[in-house]
Amino acid sequence: MKSRKGFTLVELIITLAILAIIAGIGGLQLHNFVINKNLESAARDIESDFFVCKERAVSENTLYKIIFDVDGHSYTIQPDTPEAVTKHLASFGQDIKIDSASFGSGRTVHFLTRGTISPYGNIKLKNSRQSKATIKVNITGRTYVKLDPK
Repeated sequence: MKSRKGFTLVELIITLAILAIIAGIGGLQLHNFVINKNLESAARDIESDFFVCKERAVSENTLYKIIFDVDGHSYTIQPDTPEAVTKHLASFGQDIKIDSASFGSGRTVHFLTRGTISPYGNIKLKNSRQSKATIKVNITGRTYVKLDPK
């Protein structure tokens, strides 16, 4: 009698089922990872814009301000000229929202020509997984990002 080499159909089906289960679990974890990385990228982009506005206010000797639109989930960077740039957090993912922006009694932060900001405060972002990112800004314009992933 000849011995046959290879796998039976049952063995192949079981192997494919196990691979499908592992791929499904891995896909869900990857999706959650990407959502949290998008939130981190949005927070780091805002942090970068704070740094750029602070540096440009000093080097160009002109006032800059960032106005946060909590309802529109966007913010506008305005120099003391008619030029303005609006950035939408949806560019990092549809699920990223501005939870709050508080600078004194408003949602606007001013970058002064001496390298400081007025008033200082924070911005809170969140995503669909209820992960949060908080960007704190002190009077010198130094930013601190705290991530709270879920």
